[in-house]
Amino acid sequence: MNRIKRARQRRPAELIRHGWFELKSIRDRFRSSPIVGLPDTFLCHTFHTQTIDELWQAIANQSYPLITAISASTHFEKAAPDEPQRVREAAGRSMAYMVDLLGSGRVRLEAPLDWTVDFKNGFNWPMSFFRDVQIQDVNRRSDIKVPWEFSRLQWLAPVAQAYLIDGDEKYAEFARDVLESWMLSNPYARGPNWAVTMEPAMRIFTWTWLFHVFQGTAAWSDRHFRTRFLACLYEHGAFCYRYLEDFGINGNHLTADASALVFSAEFFPKSAETRKWGDKGWHLLVSEIFKQVHDDGVDFEGSVSYHRMVAELFLWPARYRKIKDKGVPELYYERLRKMASFSIAYSGSNGVAPLWGDADDGRPFILGAQAPSQHGYLAALISLAIDDAVLACPPAASVGEIIWSLGAAAWETASAAPVQEPRSVAFSVGGLYIMAGGDAQVFIDCGPVGYGGRGGHGHNDCLSFDARLAGVSVISDSGTYVYTEDFSARNLFRSTAYHNTPQVDGEEINRFVGPDELFTLRADAIPEVRAWRPSEAADIFIGSHSGYERLFPGVRPVRTLILDKTISALITRDEFERAGAIAGENAVSIPYHLAPGTIIEPRGTGMWRLTSENQPFVMFADLRDSWDAEILSGWISENYGQRLERPVLCFSRFGSLKSLRVAICSEKSAPENVNEWMDEWLSAASGV
Repeated sequence: MNRIKRARQRRPAELIRHGWFELKSIRDRFRSSPIVGLPDTFLCHTFHTQTIDELWQAIANQSYPLITAISASTHFEKAAPDEPQRVREAAGRSMAYMVDLLGSGRVRLEAPLDWTVDFKNGFNWPMSFFRDVQIQDVNRRSDIKVPWEFSRLQWLAPVAQAYLIDGDEKYAEFARDVLESWMLSNPYARGPNWAVTMEPAMRIFTWTWLFHVFQGTAAWSDRHFRTRFLACLYEHGAFCYRYLEDFGINGNHLTADASALVFSAEFFPKSAETRKWGDKGWHLLVSEIFKQVHDDGVDFEGSVSYHRMVAELFLWPARYRKIKDKGVPELYYERLRKMASFSIAYSGSNGVAPLWGDADDGRPFILGAQAPSQHGYLAALISLAIDDAVLACPPAASVGEIIWSLGAAAWETASAAPVQEPRSVAFSVGGLYIMAGGDAQVFIDCGPVGYGGRGGHGHNDCLSFDARLAGVSVISDSGTYVYTEDFSARNLFRSTAYHNTPQVDGEEINRFVGPDELFTLRADAIPEVRAWRPSEAADIFIGSHSGYERLFPGVRPVRTLILDKTISALITRDEFERAGAIAGENAVSIPYHLAPGTIIEPRGTGMWRLTSENQPFVMFADLRDSWDAEILSGWISENYGQRLERPVLCFSRFGSLKSLRVAICSEKSAPENVNEWMDEWLSAASGV
């Protein structure tokens, strides 16, 4: 039924593509694996080798885009002397089947491993044909991402890294046993781990890397294991080619599928089949990078987490082709550079990304130990991987991420590069505006609905902002929390009320399509930037949107944001224009979601003391036009699957449309006369 509902919302071209997708699946519905069970001569014949061992060696002799051999003493002694011990400890936890995925906290699993269970709540997903797996069900409180994430096997990375450091065969044996377990339990096209093509695609990255780490070990020398491993990996490539998620308007799923096809094609020796995979995958990547990434470098899905993921998905196939002396268009590199520049702007001096849009923190490779929100390495990774001039490497960048991906020499190059000071910059196509100066940064969203106007991983966050003042997070977005595990929570965290933006009459900026449509929004709000004037002393932004013009009477919010860089202080002014000539009354609420851990204390009418990260701030609000102020309890999800309570200062009124102005300053630098200071800057903004 859900499929029928979603089908009604699709364009004819998409329906045709989906229909063809379903027709292709008919063979696989009644026939198990096209490869497993065939004699090993199939692979040998395909790749023109005499034996599996010969094929194995031919693959081992090929180049790989990531580092798969290290010398611990030279790699870590300067940059990260504690890294070997960290890796060994992490490997020990993995070998004890202790995982921490999607907000689960550390959980010890039991052998034999159950690859279809949501171990967060015990639900076992059925081993049905992949097209019959119902990913979304309002009556089933389970997150299919749990078995997906577990099956990506990225939790094995520390085991492989420990082997590279110590050379102990126990690590190779453990990795082999885990892979044997997975292959035995997840037959081709059956069960949740084949439910969407992106999942076999994401496994291809991990499996090919594990191969190049362990291929020469005694534990991986058994001919039967080698046959099963290569056959299963070939199946993954064949599945991705057969079931590409190419439905018209595409996002990270198709990018992952295409990237994995390039990896599969470059991993195996040339054959007629793998040549088709590589050509198709690369053609799609070259096409999609210009469809999915705006001219200013912002990914169109409306999320910095997905921006990071697709940047890496576009990057590594290009790197793979580069080291094999295959062509990569200069315009492709240029779009990657722009993605890197955007990451520099939004991650700021501390490397921490704002919680803009969805965040499940998926990546093709996770080799460092940085927090999921730490994006400070990304620009350096991109520039070094394509052998470009280093864009930047902020001090907060993960040492491990660079070294494990590209080697110690790459880290030395990155660390020697001049750090780009945070600067104010507009990404006008993507609709993001970043104010920066000294130890202050304000991230503003005035962009379109994500995923080409369909919502996707975007939220109802037009005119919302995040603010760091005096080096401290003061105002922040709410994050994501979960997807399919809890429909109501999913919709709450992407709702207007959970963002730092005005809400009118309790309505959404962009309407939800339905309570069970978790990744769609109606494109009601057309954003408008009325002014953007950065300067050395202050940055001024004025924006609005049409999301509430559909109401009766209609309303158009207009928000002014001013960052006074001289004292690291922020001014906001919210005004409301009547859409049309009809007068009326409206209920308006304007929440300020304070950073987690903030202590808020009232200090008289329209004044509060905020303490965030042990630093005191003062917050002022002009309440003369009958605005009410209330301290509420809200939630923030800094990591997928986890949430924390935090205070929300919410302003509200009902009646005719009146403006509200608010200021936040460090206590030690607050102006003596706040109203005069706000008047001065708002007057300047009015003249912009």
